[in-house]
Amino acid sequence: MKVSTNSETKSFLSATNLADLIGTSLATVHKWGETGVYPYHQNENGKMGFYMEELTDIESIRKMKETRWEDELHATPLRDFTSVELFAGAGGLALGMQMAGFRHVLLNEMDAMACRTLRRNHPEWNVLEGDIHQIDFKPLRGCVDFLSGGFPCQAFSYAGKKGGLNDTRGTLFFELARAVSEIQPKVFLGENVKGLLSHENGRTLEVISNTIKELGYTLVKPRVLKGIMYQVPQKRERLILIAIRNDIYREGVRFKWPDPYHRVMTLRDAFYSGELYNNDVPASVGLQYPDKKAHIMSMVPEGGDWRDLPKNEQKEYMGGSYYLGGGKTGMARRLSMDEPSLTLTCAPAQKQTERCHPTETRPLTVREYARIQTFPDSWQFEGNLTNQYKQIGNAVPVNLSYAIGRSLIRLFNEIDAVHPEESRFEEAVNIARGMLPPELFTIDWNEVKNDYPNDIVINPIKKKKRSNISKLDDSKNVLICLVPDKYINPYTNQIAKVYFTGRKFPSTVALNRLYYFMPYTKGKGIRDLYQIKIARIASKHEFVDNADEKDFRLAFEIEFVTSLFEEYKPVKLRIWRTFTDTNLRAVMSL
Repeated sequence: MKVSTNSETKSFLSATNLADLIGTSLATVHKWGETGVYPYHQNENGKMGFYMEELTDIESIRKMKETRWEDELHATPLRDFTSVELFAGAGGLALGMQMAGFRHVLLNEMDAMACRTLRRNHPEWNVLEGDIHQIDFKPLRGCVDFLSGGFPCQAFSYAGKKGGLNDTRGTLFFELARAVSEIQPKVFLGENVKGLLSHENGRTLEVISNTIKELGYTLVKPRVLKGIMYQVPQKRERLILIAIRNDIYREGVRFKWPDPYHRVMTLRDAFYSGELYNNDVPASVGLQYPDKKAHIMSMVPEGGDWRDLPKNEQKEYMGGSYYLGGGKTGMARRLSMDEPSLTLTCAPAQKQTERCHPTETRPLTVREYARIQTFPDSWQFEGNLTNQYKQIGNAVPVNLSYAIGRSLIRLFNEIDAVHPEESRFEEAVNIARGMLPPELFTIDWNEVKNDYPNDIVINPIKKKKRSNISKLDDSKNVLICLVPDKYINPYTNQIAKVYFTGRKFPSTVALNRLYYFMPYTKGKGIRDLYQIKIARIASKHEFVDNADEKDFRLAFEIEFVTSLFEEYKPVKLRIWRTFTDTNLRAVMSL
């Protein structure tokens, strides 16, 4: 916000924003103003604060005034620098890195809705959906420049004494470290919550640092970056870990952290046309308060919380929490239009971390949430409302990622100046495509039924006859399918006569090659072998009484043959964790 005083335009900084920038309490900042440590001013909206030009002895303020942000915007890659991202979520980090100039060859994420979001917004990205523990990254060794990932911070075990790689086993950081070891990128980045710095009195970070050293990388001194310093209208802080491979670090190449933006962005910047966006925030879906809560929130002023309610309303709303210690300032919290948002959570209307719109009595909408995280308006989120809020709330702010990405591009340009290489982007993409599971496609089975009115005959069985293992043809193809718990009983008892698919089916499964079928029991695996008689289109109502008669599915008529194993054998379902198409020889080798 700009305030004109004596014909001189100065940059106004509210007391709250100054406290957030330098990491001190609001009470301390007020005291500075009241005692004259720094000149205190009131802007045209009646807010008390300071002119940034009068705070240049504070390092973070001086950096904002002397920033080279505009120059850094011109950083462009000398060649295609390849990237792999783990724990990709809804794409906040990946999008910022791409904006900076990185070319993604693979993104891994386990959450199905987040993967759908990534594919919807960037169909060209190779999105590997699934558990990172099951992924072999070695095929990408030597053709990926950069690896990144916001690994979830799980509890670390300190059973080992070295405090290195072995001490991280069982954590998702170990999986990031394994990917680094297998791929050997020139540089890798890990991001996490600020609290990781002090977790277990610093022991966790020590273990991570020792692991990085053991991998053959030099860790740049970790830094907590505040979103409000990087054109993000949100008080989100992220711990950033950057490590450079030792052979490169020895060449004298060093990483320089990004310069901050010259001012703090607010919700007004997020919701209205201006520096951040060319238009006001579009209308979108969002949660609504129940009448009782709406009544409470209507009494909270902009920037206020439960303490601004009448005393009786405070006690009723807070319940037992009213008598507990602590400020509890997240409860019944209404945001302020001229301040950045509080850190977004996975839901905007949780009682402990309320995020009420500044001027309307309602939670923030999905698009407002997305703008606070600096996603473009064109970025669409898949899933229901809960899924969308969760994806956005967990994301790295795009503009923060973009700023870090520009600094990394400058680093890679310096590396390439010392050791120039040809980009291996196309090669890496082809390798990554080979790592992706086959896709499932939604099929209009009703339309298929019209094309095949006499059923899809695969393997007609004329005589019902049980086989033994010695007479089985191990060259024949087997379709392994997950059977939901509610339908499992006939399969457990080896009397199942039919299996019907969901609305999606793997595009890579050739029906005319299928011969055997094996049901997969969740938590157990496979045991029993069936022979497929025919495949046909059938209404789900044929098998489930209350199902829609027009809900057509692909159905396999099956006949029990034998139990291949005395006990269930675990097996990986490779096609979206629902199907596996293989041959009987591979199954019997288990």
